[in-house]
This record gives sequence, C-alpha cells and structure tokens, in this order.
Amino acid sequence: MLNPRLCRPLLALFGLALFFAAGCGPGKGTPVSGKLVLPHGLQLAENDSVEVVFFPEDPKVKRGASATVKPSDGTFVANTSETTGVLPGKYKISVHITPYMGAPGADKRNRALEPLNAKYEREKTPLSFDVPAGDAVNLTIDLGKGTVTKS
Repeated sequence: MLNPRLCRPLLALFGLALFFAAGCGPGKGTPVSGKLVLPHGLQLAENDSVEVVFFPEDPKVKRGASATVKPSDGTFVANTSETTGVLPGKYKISVHITPYMGAPGADKRNRALEPLNAKYEREKTPLSFDVPAGDAVNLTIDLGKGTVTKS
C-alpha cells in the first residue's frame, strides 16, 4: 500500500503537469470556408465525394487541413484534425472528386474527371493561399480558372 504522505505530492505534481500540458496545444485556427466552382459543363452529382486539402508550404506549420465539399451547393468548411479552422500559414490546395461508383455512368464520369483530378493533385496543383491569423476567411476555389480568391 502506498504511503499517503507520498501520494499527495505525487498527485499535486501530476496535476501541475496536466495543467501546463493543456497550454501546449497546436494553437487556434482561422475559420476557413468557401465555395468550389467547377469548370463550365461539369456538375457534381448528389453522391459524389469531393475533398479539398490544404498542404502547408511553411515548414513551421506542422499540420494541414481538409474539407468535404457539399455536392448540392459546392460549399465547404476546412478544419485540421485537432483545431477548428486552419492554422495560419501558406498552403498548397488540392482538390479530388470521386464519383459514387454505384451511380449509373460512374465509370464514364470518373474518366471525365481524371484530367481535373490530375491537375489539382498535391504534387501538381497551382492552387495556393496564405491563411492569415484571426478573422474568418471565405474563399472561392475556381477550378475552371485555376484560382483561389478571398470572397
């Protein structure tokens, strides 16, 4: 059995360690939302899976962020795995659209989307944005023009 005199200081030390560790989180992210605009003639189907990923270019930023696009209206909200929003810094942005394979014509749509997915994959994407600290940012990612603009 443990000595009660020894347990109290150990418990206090453990509590202090938890208190200080709580302040060592990744920091507060900037709320980033937006709309994805497809090239003329392309439309998202109801069950398509569309992912937007923010890859940090700044080596000080340790984690990227991702967002799932709503096919109904093209909107998204980006978050990291540990924070709401995106940590401030410069990011490359990739976009990938996956048709629902159970839908009629999914193979044909998948082939039609291959060039677009290849253009905006992580290694090739021309899309980038510098996320500022602070106030919320609303973006328009236009895949037809290959641009990211603050709305």
